[in-house]
Amino acid sequence: MKQEYQTKAASKQTLVSLVILGVLAVIAGGVFRAQFSYFPAVQQQASNLAVGDKTQPAPAAAAEPALITSPAGQIPMTPLEAFDAATLSDKINGKAELYLSAGFKRLNSQRLKTENSGDVWMEVFVYDMQTPQNAFSVFSAQRRDDARALDLGQYGYQTSNAIFFVHGPYYVEIVASDRSEAIQQPMRTFAEAFIARHAVQTQTIQEKALFPKAGLIENSISLVSTDAFGYERFDQIFTATYQLDDQQLMAYISRRKSPGEAQEMAGAYADFLMAFGGSATESDLAIPSAKVIYILDTYEVVFAQGPYLVGVREAAAQQPAQDLALKLHKRIKEASHEPDVRN
Repeated sequence: MKQEYQTKAASKQTLVSLVILGVLAVIAGGVFRAQFSYFPAVQQQASNLAVGDKTQPAPAAAAEPALITSPAGQIPMTPLEAFDAATLSDKINGKAELYLSAGFKRLNSQRLKTENSGDVWMEVFVYDMQTPQNAFSVFSAQRRDDARALDLGQYGYQTSNAIFFVHGPYYVEIVASDRSEAIQQPMRTFAEAFIARHAVQTQTIQEKALFPKAGLIENSISLVSTDAFGYERFDQIFTATYQLDDQQLMAYISRRKSPGEAQEMAGAYADFLMAFGGSATESDLAIPSAKVIYILDTYEVVFAQGPYLVGVREAAAQQPAQDLALKLHKRIKEASHEPDVRN
C-alpha cells in the first residue's frame, strides 16, 4: 500500500514538472519572437533618426547681434558683456527692478578707450527696452540734476562725465571713468556712431504735449511704468512738476483703454487715498467727476476726461491744486478737437 502511494506521488510530480517546463518554453518563445519584432512607434522613431526627421527639436536660436560696435579709433578694454532679465542684477544690482518693470529685454556693456584719452576710459551701457516709451521711462527715471540738454537721439542730455540718450527702443548710457575734457569727444563720437548704425522709426510720445506749458519745470516730464504713487493699479503714468507762485506740485496724465476704465480708476484711486487716512474735501471745481482729497497735509485732485486719467498731487494748498487741474482739463479738451493725439 505504501509503495502504491509513493508510485502515484512520483507520477504526479512528473506531471507537474512537465507542465512547468511547457510554460517556460512558451515564455521563451515569446521573448525570442519579440527580439525580432518592433512596435510601429519604435520603427517610426528609428526611421526618423535615420533620415533626420524634421520633427526633432530645432537647434538653439542664434544669439542676437551685439548692440555695441566700437567706432574707428576706439579700442575695447574688456570683452562685450550681455545680460538678460535673469542676469541683469549681476551688472546693476539695486537698479534692476526699475528696468525690468519697464519692459527690459537685454543689456550689452563694454569698456572702451582711445589713444588720446590717457588713462580715462568710458563704459557703454545699451539697454534694449523693446519700445520707445519704455526707453523714455527709464531715461526719465535716471535723469540727473546736473544735466545739460544734448542734441543726440530723441531725448538726450550730458553731465560732466556722461552722456545719456534715447534712440528708438534703446536707452544708452556712456559713463567716463573720470571728469576729463579728453573723453568728451570720444563719448559723443560713440553716440553718433551708434545712432547711425541703428536705424529706428521715430515715435513721438504724445502725452507730453498734453501738459500745459505755463509753470512747467523744464525737463521734469517723466514716465512711471508701474506702481505709481504706491498704488499698484497705476501704470504708464506720465508726471510733470509745476512751479506755481511759491509752490511746487505734480500733475499726471495716463491714457487708459477707454473712458470707462479712466473713470473707474479715478474713483478707485480716490477710495485708495481715503482708505489710508485721506478725506474728501468740498470743492467748487467745475470738472465733472473730479474729487479733491486731503491727505498727509497735502491736497490731491483726481478725475477722468475721456480716456485720460488726470490728477494733481503734493499741493500744500487746495486752490493751487484746483487751478492746475483746470489747466489740465482745458488743455486736454483743446487736444480732443484735434485728431487722436496718439496718431
